[in-house]
Amino acid sequence: MKLQAGLVLTTSAVFLSTQPPLISFLPYTIRVCYLLALGSFAHALGGLLTGLAVVNIWEACDRIWAKEVLTATRFRLCCTLMFIAWPTVSLTLSIIFLMSSLMIACYASGLWWLQFLATIEILSWAWLPPLFAWCALEKTLPPKLRAYRRQTGTSSPPSGTCTFEES
Repeated sequence: MKLQAGLVLTTSAVFLSTQPPLISFLPYTIRVCYLLALGSFAHALGGLLTGLAVVNIWEACDRIWAKEVLTATRFRLCCTLMFIAWPTVSLTLSIIFLMSSLMIACYASGLWWLQFLATIEILSWAWLPPLFAWCALEKTLPPKLRAYRRQTGTSSPPSGTCTFEES
């Protein structure tokens, strides 16, 4: 995770600190693109620092202390889980900001073939949320597995109990 955050941080820093060689080709210094690149830089830096803190805290604490202190109450458990997950959330936001900045720069260039390539790129990512939603919905499971899950209240059957094939 730290390697990816470092790469996004460096890429954002390059876009923030340099002028484009051909402004008419890819004008990533317009205000919206620059603000998105700045947001990407900030989130990458925050994710890198938070990831470093998480690693150092988990290396310094022992198992009993973590159980008794970090998970003592539901609120502390939620805060601990958010702290552990924050580097990934921050890196995801950083990547989204940087991609948005470059997409806006592509559309602002006025070059039809660059706009076409940017559209293809957007469409190549557009199928992921519907696929995730389909996989996450219980209604898309086979009927036998849905019935088994409803009866037992478990997420997966023991081996040999239920087949996944529809009949």
